[in-house]
Amino acid sequence: MYKIGCIGHAGRHGEFFSRLFNREQMFDGYRFSYVFGEDEELSDEEKNQRFYHVDAYCPTVDELIEKSDAVMILTIPGESHLPYALKVIKARKPVFVDKPFATTYEDAKAITEAARAYDVPLFGGSTLRHLKKLDEIRQLMKEETFPFVSISYRADPESPLGLYHYYASHIAEICISLCGAGYQNIAVSRNGKNICTVVTYPHCSAVLMTTLDTELVNIHLTGKKSYSFDLNQDECYIDGATKFIQMIQTGRPPVPYEEYCQSVRLIQDITCKMNALMYWPPGIRANYAE
Repeated sequence: MYKIGCIGHAGRHGEFFSRLFNREQMFDGYRFSYVFGEDEELSDEEKNQRFYHVDAYCPTVDELIEKSDAVMILTIPGESHLPYALKVIKARKPVFVDKPFATTYEDAKAITEAARAYDVPLFGGSTLRHLKKLDEIRQLMKEETFPFVSISYRADPESPLGLYHYYASHIAEICISLCGAGYQNIAVSRNGKNICTVVTYPHCSAVLMTTLDTELVNIHLTGKKSYSFDLNQDECYIDGATKFIQMIQTGRPPVPYEEYCQSVRLIQDITCKMNALMYWPPGIRANYAE
C-alpha cells in the first residue's frame, strides 16, 4: 500500500482528499495514511471528524515524512509552504504543494529549484486548473484565435483572514495555464469588493475578475466566435488527485514548473497594485492602477 502523508490540519482540503482515498477508495493501492498539523489545534475527536480513517496522527513533521511515501502540504498560509516543501524534497519524497503554491515569486522559485536539484517530482497549486473542461478549452484555443479571454471566480479582497490571494490564485493559475507564462504587464481596477485585472500578452489580453456575486468559475473566449463555460468545480479534487497519482506513477510532473512561479508572480503583482489603489486620492482611486 502506497502511503500518503498530509501536513496541515486547517481548511477542508485534507478532509476532502482523505475521503477520496480512504472512503471512496478511488485510487487502488493508495491510502491517505498520516497527518501532522501545527497550524490549528484540534482535539482527537475533531481530528477524526475532519480526516477519514487515517492510520495515525504524527507528533512531528519529520516522523510524518519518514513514514510517508509521498506528502501533500495542505496548510493554508502560503508562507509555510517553502519550509515544509524543502523538508519533503530533501527526503526525496514526491510532493503536492496546495494553493497558494507560495506567496512570493522567490519562494516559488526556491521550491521548484529544489525539486529539480533533488530530482523530486513536484505538483500542486490550484486543483481548479486541472478540471477536465479546461483540457477542452485549451484544445479550442489551439484551434481558434481569441484576442480576449475572461476568467471570473469568487474572492474577497477584504477577507478578515487575509485570504484574497488564497482564492484569487485560482484564476491566476488558470490564466497562466490557458494564455501562457509570459505576460507583459497588468492593470488593476477596483469597485468595492470587485477586482478587475487586465493581463496583457503579445497575442491576447486576459481579463481576470473576482467578485463575491458568483459561486462558479466562468471562462469566456472572444474571437470570430465566442464561447462561455461554467465549470463544475465540485470535481476539482478528483481531477487534481488523479494528476497527483499519475505523477507518482510516472515520475513526470504534469505542470511546467515555470507556470507555478509565474502564477505566484501574477497574483503578487495583482495584490500589490490592488493595495496601491487604497492610497490614491478618492476621486482617482476609482479605479485604476497601471
